[in-house]
Amino acid sequence: MINPYYFWKWADNDLPGRPVEVWPMLLRGQMHPALQTFDARPLIKQLEGSARRGRALGEEWNWQVEPRASPGKALFVFVACPPFNQDRRSVENMFQTISPLDVSGYDEERGTLIPGLMPKLNRFQFGQFPSEDFYDITPRDLPVLLRRIRPHGRDPFAFITNRLSHVVQCHANGRRFCVEWQANYDLSDWNKFDRWRAQDPGRLANLAVPHDSKGDFATAVGPDLVTYSETLRIFTAFLLGQPRPPRYHWRLINDLLP
Repeated sequence: MINPYYFWKWADNDLPGRPVEVWPMLLRGQMHPALQTFDARPLIKQLEGSARRGRALGEEWNWQVEPRASPGKALFVFVACPPFNQDRRSVENMFQTISPLDVSGYDEERGTLIPGLMPKLNRFQFGQFPSEDFYDITPRDLPVLLRRIRPHGRDPFAFITNRLSHVVQCHANGRRFCVEWQANYDLSDWNKFDRWRAQDPGRLANLAVPHDSKGDFATAVGPDLVTYSETLRIFTAFLLGQPRPPRYHWRLINDLLP
């Protein structure tokens, strides 16, 4: 099976770049305002290495730079190759090999960005609806999206990834949410990060002993849970590029993670 992929470079501006709008313009030979031309030669070098290994196994690999005569000022690179896997190892590999080149890419078959590659501004994803990705959302979109989380369903969580690969996520526990904020410091190394959990200072103050929950946010209790309005406030701060809201106690939980 061969999948079609498109690689491009996001422009250094604050304009949204939703893939379903960018991709059709590329097919018409037009430059979307969220894109800029780029030097495709480092990407081609990476593709050549993957193609050598794949062709040795009988895989088919082909690509084309547009415009063909200007690989140093490419609009996009079209690639036809076996499907990229969706597992964690494959996504990590995409971070390590492609992300440092500062390009992103579109999976035409799935209608989403290639896993492991960055959105223009942000990407909102559900645990309960894994096939639905929302790109470059604004704070006014958040209430509708967060209210779609079904607390008693399977995988009742949602998360936002920004272009720097930082993440804010929440998990519904009844009428409250466990909210975590993660800063990733190196796109080529997923082990370089810090993750904090938002805690309610008022609920913490009422405890006779320090609260010490496990790392699994799906089983969080007590001060590890905040209200819907507080969850909305934290997600909004993340979208606006603001720091973690200081009104909450942010507990570093790196040592609790598997």
